[in-house]
Amino acid sequence: MDKQLLKAYIRTIVEEEVKRILPELLSEAVREVKKATSINEAAPAQQKPKIDRGRLAELMGISYDRENATITANTSNMLTTVDAAGNRVQVPASSVPPEVVNAITKDYSQLMKKMKLT
Repeated sequence: MDKQLLKAYIRTIVEEEVKRILPELLSEAVREVKKATSINEAAPAQQKPKIDRGRLAELMGISYDRENATITANTSNMLTTVDAAGNRVQVPASSVPPEVVNAITKDYSQLMKKMKLT
């Protein structure tokens, strides 16, 4: 059999099979789409957490007196911290490195003024 004749024969057979099978497959796909239920609800928008500066100061054990422009820090032997779930937890000050305690209790008022945040 000639090579070109064979290619033409295969092409004809493929076209006939596609014409025979395609309508059946398309109707099946349409039935499946009609059966499917559509979901029109939007995904819930995630809100960014808002920074509550008053709460932050409270968690850090710091209070700011605006009238006298003074900052006071809780220097007791227990420090308040927050665990992964957001719960307040008391931690012995001895278990916290001194550098951290000094950084928390340091007076940052001059730095805040230079940064024009107060």
